[in-house]
Amino acid sequence: MVDFLKKIAESFLNALYPVKINCTFCGKKIEKGIPVCGECLSKLEIISSPFCEKCGKPLYNDLSSYCYDCKRKKHYFEKARAYGVYEGVLKGLIHEFKYNKDRRFSAFFGEKLFEAYERSGFSDIDLIVPVPLHKKREEKRGFNQSLLLAKELGERAKIEVRDTLIRIRNTGHQTALPREKRDENVRDAFRINAGYPVEGKNVLLVDDVYTTGNTADECAKALLSGGARKVYVITLARG
Repeated sequence: MVDFLKKIAESFLNALYPVKINCTFCGKKIEKGIPVCGECLSKLEIISSPFCEKCGKPLYNDLSSYCYDCKRKKHYFEKARAYGVYEGVLKGLIHEFKYNKDRRFSAFFGEKLFEAYERSGFSDIDLIVPVPLHKKREEKRGFNQSLLLAKELGERAKIEVRDTLIRIRNTGHQTALPREKRDENVRDAFRINAGYPVEGKNVLLVDDVYTTGNTADECAKALLSGGARKVYVITLARG
């Protein structure tokens, strides 16, 4: 009873005197919640047309439907789409989420990912699958950000989420490697968890950032080898 009354008192005081925190980027005082103000959020660069039909990369003009890379490289996934460009505020927010372990961003990013999903035009998705972390890295970080994002998206889109993929090699960070080494870094790094079959399913793969697409391709390859019908990709940001 005492704890209940204490919570009521705290709620009342918070309503009268909202807790203030600092915006991560500009330092402005804002009400308690995610640590970023509305002005900084307005600087998020949302991806809109024209973009590559295959990987979702923003294009500078609409003279072609595909980016330079997708004209040259075969992808195992059908299409990839992202909410915004991996720069500035969005890049900083993702960094706070992943490396400073600020889980307050889970729901916020879930909303943004759902917005991207609704714009994507993807249909007949049967299953959402997160890109896995290696067990050692997940233990060190304390969570898999892609799994948290997948659960948030699944809840909003009313689609089942399964932790279907396993990362069998503890690969280095893709962003720390030169472009020509990224394919080799993740090659054959994933396999299907036998307890979560994907036969005949259209799968939506979820990750935080798409850079060169090597991770998405390797995950898609593993899912297709496990019997998935098609694999689509959605991420918060596009490098």
